[in-house]
Amino acid sequence: MNKFKMIAILSALLLALGAYMLIGNSSNKKETGAETKLIVTKQCRPVENQCEILGEGMEMHLKFHAVPSYQRLLPISLVSKTSLDEVAMSLIIGGKEDDPVKMKNSGDNKNWTIDIMPFETVTPDNIKVRLEVSYKASMYLVEFPVMY
Repeated sequence: MNKFKMIAILSALLLALGAYMLIGNSSNKKETGAETKLIVTKQCRPVENQCEILGEGMEMHLKFHAVPSYQRLLPISLVSKTSLDEVAMSLIIGGKEDDPVKMKNSGDNKNWTIDIMPFETVTPDNIKVRLEVSYKASMYLVEFPVMY
């Protein structure tokens, strides 16, 4: 094996290793970084229209248009001050999570609605919301208890 082939092979290996490390670091930052978190201010009381959710450059308000109840359609709206790309929501009742459902927007990407039917017995202390928001090509997640 001549000297030039050896240098080419070593260079290719070093470049591949560097690219792997670079890709690994950027994906870890997105998964574990603070920018992927949303926070709920105070206690979330969506039946009383008192549920504010904040994120990097985002401010949203969640509202339940009825009291959550077993096998009764629950209309929910999310109003954002900024345009969001996508929003999905699931309910966690008594530790059991429903499948996430994509919310529908009204065309301006600021007003989102969904109708969810709980299939578990709902009490004021056993319901949580898991919200997934896509904003500027990043995913933001939050899970929080609901008070009413």
